[in-house]
Amino acid sequence: MRTQFIYQLCFCFGIAFLLACNSEDDGDSNNDPTDNTITINIAEYPNSGDLITTIDSNLQGNLSYTIISETASQAAIISGNELRVGDWLAFDFETYENLFVTVEVSNGNKAETFEYRIAIQNVDDIWAFLNTSRSDYENADNGDWVWITESEYNDLANYLSETAKSGATDSQIFNNASVENYSGNRTISNDNNNVIPSNSYLFAFKYYSWINNVTTNKVKLSLGDAGGPYFDFGNTLPNHDDEYNHFVLKGSNTPTTSEGYIGMYTAGAIGVKDSNGNSYKWRNGDVEDLDNTASGIVFLHQGLSTTLKQWD
Repeated sequence: MRTQFIYQLCFCFGIAFLLACNSEDDGDSNNDPTDNTITINIAEYPNSGDLITTIDSNLQGNLSYTIISETASQAAIISGNELRVGDWLAFDFETYENLFVTVEVSNGNKAETFEYRIAIQNVDDIWAFLNTSRSDYENADNGDWVWITESEYNDLANYLSETAKSGATDSQIFNNASVENYSGNRTISNDNNNVIPSNSYLFAFKYYSWINNVTTNKVKLSLGDAGGPYFDFGNTLPNHDDEYNHFVLKGSNTPTTSEGYIGMYTAGAIGVKDSNGNSYKWRNGDVEDLDNTASGIVFLHQGLSTTLKQWD
C-alpha cells in the first residue's frame, strides 16, 4: 500500500513537471519576434519620391529590401533602406484612408518583415492642386470665385475624384473652328445635354471672354431644364481680361438636387465656335428664364463638378 502511494505521488509530480515545462515553452513562444507594425502619418498628395520612412532592421550583413505587398500597386517604392512615395495619386484620402505596405528585409540567411500603416491625412483637395493661386484661395470667402491658371484648372479636372464637365464639351472647345465673338449683356447656356449630374458640387468654371476688364459676369445654374429658371451660383466673377479665364469656387457646399445646366450672364462679348447641330438658349439681360433657342454655335464656357465633396 505504501509503495502504491509512492508510485501515485511520483506520477503526480511528473505530470505537474510536464505541465510546467509546457507552460514555460508557451511563454517563450509569446516573446518571439513578430512582424513590426508601424503607423506613419502623411498628408494627401505628396510628391513622388518623398521620404515616407527609413527601414531600420536588426539584421547584419548585406541587406536586400523588397516590398512583398501593398494596398495600391506602386504607391510606395524602395530606395536603398528607405520607403518613398511612388504613385502620389494613390495618396488620396477619398480613395484610401490607410495604405498598408509590407517590406521584407533579408541578408540571405535570415529575413525580417515590417508592416507599415500609412495613415493619409485629409486636406482640402482644391487647395492641394493650386500653386500660383493658393494664397488667393486661402484668403477668399465662401461663395467667392477665385481666378486660377489654366494648368491648375486642368489638374483639378484630371485628378479630383468623380469629376464631370458640363456646358461645352472638350471636343467642342478644341475643334478646329476659329473663335468668334457673340454679343454681350445676355444670359446664355448650351442646350447640348452635357449636364451637371444630380447630387454634384459645382466647383470650377472657365469661359472665353472677348473683352478686357470684365467685372460683372456671373455663373448661373438651372436645375432640370436648359431654359431655366437660372439662379446665380456664387458671387460675381472677379475682374479678368480677354481669352480663356479659369476660376474655382471657394466653399461649394450645396449639391445639386437634379441634373443641371450651367449658364452665365455676360456683360460683354464672349467667344463662340461653329458647332453643327449644337443648340443653345439665350435672352437679353441678366435674367432667370431663357426663351430664345438657336443652333449652330457653341458658347465656350464649361463647369467642373463632382459628386464627392473634397474640400472644407
